Amino acid sequence: MSWQHHIDRARRSTVPVAVDKQQAGPLPPGFEAQGLTINGLWGVYERQRGLEKIRITELPAQYRVSVSNPVAGNNQLSQPDGQLNQGGDALKGLAALGLGALGAVAIGKALKGSQQNTVPDPKQAHRVFISHSWTYEDHYQEVKELLDDAYGFEYFDHSVSSDDPIDAQLPNHLRKKIRDQIQSTSVVLVLAGMYVAYSDWIQEEIEIANEMEKPIIGVFPAENDRAPTIVQEKATELVEADETEILDAIERHAT
Repeated sequence: MSWQHHIDRARRSTVPVAVDKQQAGPLPPGFEAQGLTINGLWGVYERQRGLEKIRITELPAQYRVSVSNPVAGNNQLSQPDGQLNQGGDALKGLAALGLGALGAVAIGKALKGSQQNTVPDPKQAHRVFISHSWTYEDHYQEVKELLDDAYGFEYFDHSVSSDDPIDAQLPNHLRKKIRDQIQSTSVVLVLAGMYVAYSDWIQEEIEIANEMEKPIIGVFPAENDRAPTIVQEKATELVEADETEILDAIERHAT
């Protein structure tokens, strides 16, 4: 996708949008660095066109794009600063010491670590249930890592994983506890591998979410080019297993 597409998405969004660096390529022309930058790891770049200001914040694995236009009533730009300042002063201090490549790596790790170690704000964080097969637990871990590493994205994971199973002996008891898990969520992600067609419990979770009118986002695993019929029929939206697509879908549909 082109940079113009990502900037247009940012104009429509009330929060900064994430852009994968490998997919985006180099920054578009006309952006000037604001303060300290470390090529490939850290930087804030802005471009002013009339009243509109576009800001691209560079992180180790992604860009965050924000657009501010007072006339349009869109003023995102104060939000990324607040997020970055959680560890920003300390990280800039590391770079100012002239630690070279070692310092750059430390900054990259600190950026990621500060995100993972932050307790989500219950008032703002999304509550996400990820419906998946324990047999294909790696798909769940991949999507969970995407959400964990997404800078500025806060969420609580209400999923039932093999590491934290529900203590239930009878199917009806298990079904009730799953309903309780889904009841408090704001969105349900369904990892839409073709194995869904053979998983009674994933189909059960889809039906429960549908009955509760929870937004259902079907996520294609990388090796799939189509989704099972039940996911196509029940999903609010279908997306690829891409961080930007998943995060944007959650922001659009989470209740």
